[in-house]
Amino acid sequence: MTAAALAPQDVQRIAQSAGWRARRVEVLDAGAAGPVIVKGQRPTRRPARYRALNVLAWLLGVPFLKAVPMHGGARAQQIEIARLRALHAAGAPVPEVLHVAPDHFVMRWLGGANLSELLHAGHPHAARLWDEGAQVLLRVHAAGQYLSQGFARNMVVQDRAAPPRLAGLIDFEDDPLEVMTLPEAQVRDWLLYLHSTLFAVPLPAAELDARLDQWMAAERPEVQDLFLRACRKLGALRVLPRGRRWGRDTVALQAAAAAAHRHARRTSPINP
Repeated sequence: MTAAALAPQDVQRIAQSAGWRARRVEVLDAGAAGPVIVKGQRPTRRPARYRALNVLAWLLGVPFLKAVPMHGGARAQQIEIARLRALHAAGAPVPEVLHVAPDHFVMRWLGGANLSELLHAGHPHAARLWDEGAQVLLRVHAAGQYLSQGFARNMVVQDRAAPPRLAGLIDFEDDPLEVMTLPEAQVRDWLLYLHSTLFAVPLPAAELDARLDQWMAAERPEVQDLFLRACRKLGALRVLPRGRRWGRDTVALQAAAAAAHRHARRTSPINP
C-alpha cells in the first residue's frame, strides 16, 4: 500500500488531532490505510549529555560511541524521513512514510510491543527474537545501511503473531554519518544492540559467545576489525558490579563488556 492510501479526510483529521501535539506521538486509525503513527517534532536536546558521552568515548578510546547530534525540530524530521525512505528502498523492515506535513509526519504502525520489553519480561521466545534482531542488523548492513539508535527498544515485535516475530525498526531522528564513517556506524549498531540486550537474554555465556562469533563472521572485514578494536577497549569495564541494585544501565554495561572481553580473547588470544 502506498502513500496515496492515506485519504484526504484522514490527512485533515490527523492534522487537527490534539493527541500528537500534546504527546508528540499518537496512534490513529486512518481508515483504509489502517493504524498509523503520527509523529510531531521534538525540541532540540541539551548539549550537556552529548559532552558527557563524548568524554566517555574518548576515555575508552571507542569513537563509535561518540554522541550523534539530535537536532530536533524540522531538521530532525527531515533526517528521519530521509533515513526511513532510504532504508525502505534498501529492503529494511521500517515503517512506510505515508504523509509529510511541516510539523509532523505519518507512517505505518508496526505494533505495540518491542524487543526490550519481551526480553525483560522473560518471554518464552526471547532468545529466538534476540537472534532475529541480530539477523536484521546483518541484512541492513549487507544493504549498505545502518541504524540510528540500535537499541532493543527500537525493534518492534508483533507479539500477537504465532510465533511472535520482529516487525521492524523505528527511531531515526539522528544520522550517525554526520560524525563517523559507515563501518563505524555499523559497529555502533552492534554495540548498542548488545548493550541493550545481553544482560537479559536467557542463554548461557557459551551460547551467547557462539552466536556473536557467527554474526561477526557474516560481517564485512572492516566491520569485524573495528568491532574487535572496540571489544579490546570495552573489555576493561567487565569489572563493573553485576548486582541489580546498581541499576540496569550498570548491569547492562557490565554484561556487554564481559562479552566484549571474551570475544577479544577468542579472536586474538595473544593480544586480548
